[in-house]
Amino acid sequence: MANALEADLNSTERKFLELCTQVVHDCGLSLYDFHYNPGSGLLQVFIENPETGTALIEDCVKVDRGFDVHLEEEWLPANLTLEVSSPGVYRNLVTVKHFESALGQPVMLNLKKRFEEIVGLEKCPKKLKGQKKVKLKLVSQTDQGLALQFDDLNVEIPFADIKKANLETD
Repeated sequence: MANALEADLNSTERKFLELCTQVVHDCGLSLYDFHYNPGSGLLQVFIENPETGTALIEDCVKVDRGFDVHLEEEWLPANLTLEVSSPGVYRNLVTVKHFESALGQPVMLNLKKRFEEIVGLEKCPKKLKGQKKVKLKLVSQTDQGLALQFDDLNVEIPFADIKKANLETD
């Protein structure tokens, strides 16, 4: 479950991480996540106000303008397109900090295997049998995975079995 903030980055991604972190920090905000697609040249920067956990349009404009002074740097791809936004309501959960901020809330997990293959057939509720996409309440996290709840069922799902996780609404 690695992303651009925690994965092994190539040199261009590492430079983007450093640049994004600097620009967003200089604007008084936090870098939530970023994604760079070298094929299209699209750089998506997800920001938030550390006090509110959201970003206003004014924050996005401020960060976008903060990149202006860097656009002539030689290492930047010629086809670069910048998008700055809030991570949104259904934000990706990737880092330890992301999961900590989602404790007690519902999360949507896209699993690599069917739910019953992870938790065992005898523990699997009928509603979740055969499912690879499940909505559960996040109870806690460990170094190895997540502790979650579905109705009265408490389960642990290893990070290795999770393709993607997003914050969900009730």
